[in-house]
Amino acid sequence: MTYETKRNAHTQLVLAMADRQGLDLQELMMRAELSEDRFEHAVDRCFGCTAPDACKCLLETAGPQLNLPDYCRNEAFFDDMRSK
Repeated sequence: MTYETKRNAHTQLVLAMADRQGLDLQELMMRAELSEDRFEHAVDRCFGCTAPDACKCLLETAGPQLNLPDYCRNEAFFDDMRSK
C-alpha cells in the first residue's frame, strides 16, 4: 500500500468516526472552526494507530452512533470539536 493510499484511508477513518460522533468536520472547516492544519494533525494521529482494521470493522458494523474505542488517538480532538 502506498503512502498516499494509506493516508487517504486514514483520512476516511477520521471523517467516518467524526460523523459517528455527530460531527461534520468539513462543515466545521467551511465555518473556519477547524483549520486544515488541525484536521491534518488528527489524520496524523490516526495514521499512527496500530488498530485501523479494527476501527474500520467497528465503523462498518456499528449503528449510527458509537462510542469511541479505547484505542482511538483522537478522543481529545473529537471532544474539543463537539464543544464548538
